[in-house]
Amino acid sequence: MSPLLSVQNLKVYFRGDETVARAIDGVSYEVHAGETVCLVGESGCGKTVSALTILGLIPRPPGEIAGGKIFFKGRSILGLKEEEFQQIRGKRIAMVFQEPMTSLNPVFTVGDQIKEAIMVHEAIADRQAHSRCVGLLKDVGIPSPEERLRDYPHQLSGGQRQRVMIAMALACNPNIVIADEPTTALDVTIQKQILNLFKELQKARDMSLLYITHDLNVVREIADCIYVMYAGIIVEQGKMEDLFEHARHPYTMGLLASLPHRAKRGRILYSIPGTVPDPAYKPGGCPFHPRCEHAAGICKKEFPEMCDYGDGHLSRCPVLYERTNTVTF
Repeated sequence: MSPLLSVQNLKVYFRGDETVARAIDGVSYEVHAGETVCLVGESGCGKTVSALTILGLIPRPPGEIAGGKIFFKGRSILGLKEEEFQQIRGKRIAMVFQEPMTSLNPVFTVGDQIKEAIMVHEAIADRQAHSRCVGLLKDVGIPSPEERLRDYPHQLSGGQRQRVMIAMALACNPNIVIADEPTTALDVTIQKQILNLFKELQKARDMSLLYITHDLNVVREIADCIYVMYAGIIVEQGKMEDLFEHARHPYTMGLLASLPHRAKRGRILYSIPGTVPDPAYKPGGCPFHPRCEHAAGICKKEFPEMCDYGDGHLSRCPVLYERTNTVTF
């Protein structure tokens, strides 16, 4: 079955006066109908940039789409004019941003902002739009929705604001929702509620979800398929159970080893040495080799190709692919 969304060898660069930051450097991933795909990696690896590119929100200049293709329902959307993009953005592909307090307009009520998301795309009466807004707030679990529609963002809790953002994303029944770390600023109890809400809404509306996060505990809760990003490239991809049980890239292994667990109580948690490289000054060869405990001479010289472990599990580490013993931290 053809994917609903297909990103193919995408390259997004940001040009400065003297440097070129290769934020996305050949990324490919797919999202199928009804599927939850998680894009995982540390801050600065390019996750959000790839999502903004899908929605046509990369500022140009300084941003530049240097290569690649994006298909939605089999249609190329990278070269669309802004007027054409507006028919897709919000209506067919919607996004929930990371921090609702900065995404919501503080001088308009919640109701006005949700209503605008509807009326931009649909020619319906104000009364109908209002009725749909009430229903959307009910769907996302906000009590007393009629009253909340009259509230301003600062009058709501963090969890309620995030639910409002989800309601806005769902306003026109999109085929796919992109969620950019929507639970990062929330406590664990509210985070769990939001994750459960996504799962319920996805099942009820038969929509796809592209979830961007650095939190592998969240990934374990919701993912069907995982793409692990590092320094603007995909270093490993596969089904959730396969990656958690049989990670094949040193970066993925390091991320998993850093997770807290009751079995590690009293022990110092593993941490990957170093930091994600500046996209304007990436090392040659494999971009992870300066931080990798398993790097060989070839890692410094040659950019690694994907190695196929079968059943859709790919890893960009030929060194571990050639070894017979499983490497653990």
